[in-house]
Amino acid sequence: MVSFDINQLSTSNRKELCRDIDITVFRLVRFMDLERYLGRGAHGVLYSAGKKLGHELNPKTVEEVVKFCEDYRIGKVEIVGENPLQIRVGECITCSGLPECGEPLCWFEGGFIAGCLEKVFNKKVQAKETHCAGLGHEFCQFEIKIL
Repeated sequence: MVSFDINQLSTSNRKELCRDIDITVFRLVRFMDLERYLGRGAHGVLYSAGKKLGHELNPKTVEEVVKFCEDYRIGKVEIVGENPLQIRVGECITCSGLPECGEPLCWFEGGFIAGCLEKVFNKKVQAKETHCAGLGHEFCQFEIKIL
């Protein structure tokens, strides 16, 4: 299988179209019928993929994670609670503006946050989404468990 690092993936030779894509393209890929192709574990696959990306970035600080999310327009990330640690994502790339559907949608982002924080804290981390547009909220929020 072909594997690219983050620097290779962020390189573009698109002189006119540049690096930006419409959020619709991202969401079309993200919300295709993954359970049909991956089975009932599709959410776990998205979480694991996000976690791998978080590890690959190898951030040293939470501030690096926040900056990456802003630079790459994943969302506006902020710490909103410390016991337990809670991270909020405003304008989330996956779900912001989507209608309520009765379930959380941001499995990839949860895995990404967990993977980044594992590198920062050098401990195992789990992220559980507690707020999401899919649940009727205006933002995403993740409760972080440091193991």
